[in-house]
Amino acid sequence: MSEQQSDQARSAGQLDRDISATRRELAETLDALEYKLDVPARFGDWADDRMVQVRRAWNDNPGAVIGIAAGAVVVVAGIVAGALALPRRGR
Repeated sequence: MSEQQSDQARSAGQLDRDISATRRELAETLDALEYKLDVPARFGDWADDRMVQVRRAWNDNPGAVIGIAAGAVVVVAGIVAGALALPRRGR
């Protein structure tokens, strides 16, 4: 009889360990889903990473950063000028 009780106790202990492991896995999965669905937080992380890259590039070669920024300004100005010129063409 004591051997049977020992098997049951061991089985109960194993069940407790399995339940704890499953709870941990479920908590990790829920945390991952919560992060994935939190778009503002993910965008904030992405923006922070880009700022670190820009600062590193500025420290390494500020001339290149200035050139890229100037090029971006020219492209945006061209797009805006083109968008403003299109309605005038139809007249």
